[in-house]
Amino acid sequence: MESKLRFKIRLAKINDLQIVNEFWWHLIEEQEVFDKRIIKSEFNNHRSINFLRERIVNGNLYLAQLYNQEVIGLGTVSKDLHFLETNVNVWNIADIWVKKESRRNGVALKIIKKLEDIAKEAGADEIRLTVYSENSPAISLYEKLNYSSKIITFSKLLSTDLDIGN
Repeated sequence: MESKLRFKIRLAKINDLQIVNEFWWHLIEEQEVFDKRIIKSEFNNHRSINFLRERIVNGNLYLAQLYNQEVIGLGTVSKDLHFLETNVNVWNIADIWVKKESRRNGVALKIIKKLEDIAKEAGADEIRLTVYSENSPAISLYEKLNYSSKIITFSKLLSTDLDIGN
């Protein structure tokens, strides 16, 4: 399916921080269906701004932008920092999010392909990403891009006082 949207993927700049933070919180809100742990608070907003600023400064955060300058999506890529020496250079893709009205137009696919290219140019042998097991649309996209399941994370709720889902 050819996209009707005309957009490019570009490296985020520090002056994008406000829109990036807004998008990141939309991502968190949409993931609440799968994981209710995150609390929207001034403290967490401050932490997210610092986290995202670091991603931008380190050149790890990319944006999908329409040619009219409107930002419609984001994603991050970074080297996996394993504490032991390894024989495989692994990178991670994370925080893929596209505005609802821009979805199903190849935006996420183009973001992921750009992030893969960046990792490959930096010497990556393998690229990984994490997705909630119930996130069927994302899983379908990743399978279409030849990703396969490698690690399974199990969860068990130990407190009966919390309603955070599993």
